[in-house]
Amino acid sequence: MDMLSMTGFGTGEGSAGPVTITAEFRSVNHRFLDVSLKLPSLLAAFEPDVRSFLKDNIARGRVTVSVQVEVDRAAAASGADPERLAQGIRMVQTAAAELARATGEPAESVKLKHLLMLPDLFRVEEPDLDPEDARAALMMSLAGAARGLHEMKKAEGSALVAEMLGRLDTVEAKLAEVRGLAPLAAAEIQRKLNERLEKLLSEPLEPQRLAQEVALLADRSNINEECERLGIHIRHFRAAFTEGGQVAKRINFLLQEMHREVNTMGSKTNLMDITQAVIVMKDEVESLREQIQNLE
Repeated sequence: MDMLSMTGFGTGEGSAGPVTITAEFRSVNHRFLDVSLKLPSLLAAFEPDVRSFLKDNIARGRVTVSVQVEVDRAAAASGADPERLAQGIRMVQTAAAELARATGEPAESVKLKHLLMLPDLFRVEEPDLDPEDARAALMMSLAGAARGLHEMKKAEGSALVAEMLGRLDTVEAKLAEVRGLAPLAAAEIQRKLNERLEKLLSEPLEPQRLAQEVALLADRSNINEECERLGIHIRHFRAAFTEGGQVAKRINFLLQEMHREVNTMGSKTNLMDITQAVIVMKDEVESLREQIQNLE
């Protein structure tokens, strides 16, 4: 099963008629699907379509969607605006006549260079935007961006899973060390128990109290159950990557349980070698808990 990271980037382009649309997706970690959408005004009417597409194609993450639209203006009506041209001629003629009266010099005839100096003399009409062309180009661009995003998220996810499994290997190796050291831990606890008993025997001894002390110390010293449960969680962790379903949610739960078992191991024994192994396992589990948050 392919695991997807929530971090990724993808672009896509679509064309239909005179319309070319480019879409860009950027995704980062987020618990739910959170979309930030930037659509040009020409495509504002298609916002529901875009959001529906994103909901159907992206499970989780904070996704920024940017869309750009270009319209081929080659077929657009263009040229000098007749009304503006006539108005400009009158303006230039009037200005020339006023200048002649003021200076007594003959007025210069209206020339093309004078008219070309007029602002807004030429117009370019926007071509009609067919909604079907716009929608077709838009959906094409979204599909391309989604494919690119998926491929990058897949690559990022594969790398992340490989790193997580490497950390899990470390936890498993340290667990094997702890299991091998458990008899030494038991011997250390037995030594402390004997010291405790000697102290108790120097005082008036109640059999019930002695039994309670022995039971309490024995329970505190036994880490076999924690080791067994941690081993089971590790096996379930590996299986989760191949079984499908809500993998990230299941692994997150397993990591919480693993964290609890490792902490309990550390609190039950003071044997230095076990303590050092527990510290490594805690660090790796904490890293795994951070990394799983970035898996979709």
